[in-house]
Amino acid sequence: MRVRKDLRVVRGDSWAVRMAEVLLQSPSGTVAGSWIEEHAQIRKSDTQSLSALAWLDNQPCFLKLYRHTSPLHKAMFALGVARPLRNFSAARELDAQGVAVPRPLACLQVPDGILLVIEGLTEGSNLLDLWRRPLEENQLVPIIRAAGENLAALHSAGYAHGNCKWSNLFWDGFRVFLVDLDSARKSGLRSSAQARDLARFTVHAEELRIGPRVYEEFLEAYSQRLGDSRRAVVQRMLPVLLRYRKKHLARQDGSAQRLI
Repeated sequence: MRVRKDLRVVRGDSWAVRMAEVLLQSPSGTVAGSWIEEHAQIRKSDTQSLSALAWLDNQPCFLKLYRHTSPLHKAMFALGVARPLRNFSAARELDAQGVAVPRPLACLQVPDGILLVIEGLTEGSNLLDLWRRPLEENQLVPIIRAAGENLAALHSAGYAHGNCKWSNLFWDGFRVFLVDLDSARKSGLRSSAQARDLARFTVHAEELRIGPRVYEEFLEAYSQRLGDSRRAVVQRMLPVLLRYRKKHLARQDGSAQRLI
């Protein structure tokens, strides 16, 4: 659907059309960055992207503007290989397979880049912020098990997340969602990419010192959902985990707790 030369709907249906209408009616014009700065709650802003929570017709949505930074960036989008398009496609496929990810709603080409619109998660918090409150161990166990189950669901669907840190797992009170799918890729089951997901989650758990009992709940939930033994899961992950530990310890004071 082509709305105007400088504004084009690339993915999505009613949400995409409505977002395009809002931009066209705005005094800011079709420059998405200006509209976001005026009407949304900014979460992150840098030279490459702008992220914010907004409400469209009283419905929450999360907006991410991928700014055009070079002619190559524009060319990659034209060829259909840009990150927001991969993000949208991955989220749609995973949602269809029952993996808890925010639903993709729209992707628009705008003068200042590519605008991705996804389901807004307004109730809950990411696991990193939850742990910093802090939570009691018995409160964390169902959350950590949900994280293990959904990560295993992602892997069973043939994907690796690519950036499986605690701030990219979101608890809404019922499920743990995997968010920020920019690095998500199709991957063979039990692949090295999936082992990296597990290792990244584990090294962050060690830095946060969550305790071995809680971590074992994660491993058990993941292993059961995937249909593997704990030993097999650990054997796949351990070589990557050792490398990650070495990198993280160089930036830390050496006090991180080893869980495996």
